[in-house]
Amino acid sequence: MRRRHVSRVRCLAWAGLALLACVPAARVAQADGPMVSIRLVGGGQAIYAVSEVQRIVFESDTLVVVKADGSERYGAAAITKIEFLMEFSGVDDPRDAAALVKAVHLFQNQPNPFSPETRIAFDLPKVGPVELVIYSVNGRLIRRLVKDERPAGRHTASWDGRDDAGEKVGSGIYFYQLTAPGVEESRRMILLP
Repeated sequence: MRRRHVSRVRCLAWAGLALLACVPAARVAQADGPMVSIRLVGGGQAIYAVSEVQRIVFESDTLVVVKADGSERYGAAAITKIEFLMEFSGVDDPRDAAALVKAVHLFQNQPNPFSPETRIAFDLPKVGPVELVIYSVNGRLIRRLVKDERPAGRHTASWDGRDDAGEKVGSGIYFYQLTAPGVEESRRMILLP
């Protein structure tokens, strides 16, 4: 009997905030098809097959998912997490694949909402290159908090609500994204005035 396993994929490029392509972050078997998952406040979730999505864009503070049969909109304040998923089949030992998915974990920032500073924690199973960045809701890079090699274990970075130039940014919703070998994960946070 073949078992199925879900693993993250990485979004390769954003152009004008449109999703251009997604590929598996770590291939463990033949891919059945990538999906995008939008997790919502209150536990709701919307899942789309990437093959059915024409584009995903932010229009002001609204995420718009455009498909051939119409579009769906999600207010940025209602989104807790956006994940790109890949379903794999033919995994000999699903525990090995599960270890890949759970290898890196990005925690919700604390406190959230916050003013003037918040902490972001993440776990790494082994030494490797890591990048932790902050984006605005329109996809603009705000601040690069981490870009170096880190040892295995728990790590914490602080964000003081400033951009890479040291200027204070406005209050609102921001996304932070962790990229490590085989994983790209993001979460939402709210900066108060």
